[in-house]
Amino acid sequence: MTDHNTQPNEAAPQQIDPETEQCYRYEITGAMDSVVHYCQTVVNEHSHRGFWTPTGHNPDHYDLIHQARTTILNRLRMVLNCAETVAYEIEHDRQRQNQRQNPNPPPGPDA
Repeated sequence: MTDHNTQPNEAAPQQIDPETEQCYRYEITGAMDSVVHYCQTVVNEHSHRGFWTPTGHNPDHYDLIHQARTTILNRLRMVLNCAETVAYEIEHDRQRQNQRQNPNPPPGPDA
């Protein structure tokens, strides 16, 4: 999975309007709510006392792998990818806005 973390040494972002900031907050909060909700679903529907409870009587490892993928992992991966995409798109949108506000930044120390 690709990590799109914002680097701590990036230049300070330009101020954004409160409406855009609120939109970003709603988007990332909604995405993270989906992650948390799915994790709660996994705990409620697929575990007992914090341990995964596969179905069937003495399933072999192939059955366990199939169950893990179809009941938990595939959807978890999708939910995580969606949340990461929302975060990435917000960061990308901010970078575009910063570039529009400051198209020719002063040269840095490496120039």
